[in-house]
Amino acid sequence: MSKPNYLSFRIAQAPTSSSSEQRPGSRPSAPRLAPVSALPTVNALMLRRAKDQGTARLAEGKLEAALTAFQEVAKAAPGEPLHRQKVAEVLQRLGRTTEAIAEYEAAAEMWARTGWLLRAIALCKVILQLDPGHTRTQSLLATLHTRREHSRSQAQRQESSAPVPPGLLQRRPTLVPVPASSREPMLPIPFFSSLGREAFLEVLAGVERRVCKPGELIVPEGSPGTSMFIIVEGEVKVVRKGLTSQPLMLAKMGEGEFFGEMALLYEGTRLSTVVATSECVLLEFSRKRMETIAARFPQLNQVVHRLYRQRLLANALRSNPLFAAWPEDLQQAVSEAFSPVSVAEGEEILTRGKPAQALYLVLRGRCVAFHQHVDGHETPYPEMAEGDLFGEISLFRSKLATASVRATTSCVLLKLDSASLERLLPHHPMLRQELQRLGAERMLRTTMLLCGRPIPVGDTRV
Repeated sequence: MSKPNYLSFRIAQAPTSSSSEQRPGSRPSAPRLAPVSALPTVNALMLRRAKDQGTARLAEGKLEAALTAFQEVAKAAPGEPLHRQKVAEVLQRLGRTTEAIAEYEAAAEMWARTGWLLRAIALCKVILQLDPGHTRTQSLLATLHTRREHSRSQAQRQESSAPVPPGLLQRRPTLVPVPASSREPMLPIPFFSSLGREAFLEVLAGVERRVCKPGELIVPEGSPGTSMFIIVEGEVKVVRKGLTSQPLMLAKMGEGEFFGEMALLYEGTRLSTVVATSECVLLEFSRKRMETIAARFPQLNQVVHRLYRQRLLANALRSNPLFAAWPEDLQQAVSEAFSPVSVAEGEEILTRGKPAQALYLVLRGRCVAFHQHVDGHETPYPEMAEGDLFGEISLFRSKLATASVRATTSCVLLKLDSASLERLLPHHPMLRQELQRLGAERMLRTTMLLCGRPIPVGDTRV
């Protein structure tokens, strides 16, 4: 019995002879069909139907039929690595390892050649799992550093042609559902783009490939954080337990983005939940592996710290209107002056009446400010969460803390000490004005609270 050919026909071009012209009011004739091999291009609709056929046969467990369909698709569109990759995946499931490796290798080379290095890396990891001694794949990984430099220079030329207006943040363009390899080469991945060749290869050897199904829990909130993830394919959502029963949606992330980098620097629990919203391929890099590599290549630690600082700043800008309104040069200067601080649940960050010469910004977790009376009872202020500031009153109005602040969960804070602030103020007078205004508002709200007057709903400042 011959194998089905899912791409054997397509709509032919309309004939040009006068005898074929449609008479008014007559019933349209059926379009003529011609073999794909007789035409220079493949009809996109027929290609989609063939892929759908392959996907359907795969879901039914009919691997041989699925393989035939995907092979037809790959033959019809030979420049698309996604199709070669799908053929390789089915061959692997059929146990035809040698053939699968050959297809994976071809797809990896195509991904690398078109600038999609993350996908090339992920497929190289698959090949080396199947055949740890596969020398051509090891050689391909060794060349990715050079190809990455080419991709980065190309991306820099693209970015320079469209400057971002001052004060605005660059945003990732919205992706349309077209084959990845038909888009422009993806922008360099920050985690890789600053590493030297030897460190780059060590990191590639240290990452692990992970595949997740739609709805799969990747990182549960409250679990120990031991690794970071880079998204190779698919999308995820980031959520966090809210003050109500409904979880708070923080972000959606896609190909080329990363999460969990804080776990590479600090021991602690995950502060958010990450769930796959589609089938995902991830690269996972553990803190243990990073520490081993960083002992030989200290630049790795610097790269991770820089990424972490950038992520914290992005969170702050998104969460706090005060920061979002600042000009770009001020945002940059303040972000470089802040230093991250990890705080355990229950730890007292500020104590009323004691020196507190620093400004704090809550990046992760929750804190509560409170006033302790002479008889020992406490009056709590509204709880502070991501994006809230505290400590500015002691910087400008008093050398001592006017209220105590305690972490109600494990927290990550950004700290700006008085010495760093003093270096910034002469160059950025707006910073002093904004912090003094914030301090005045906070003193008013503190007075209102201690007098028993209500604070407007939604106002989390104290």
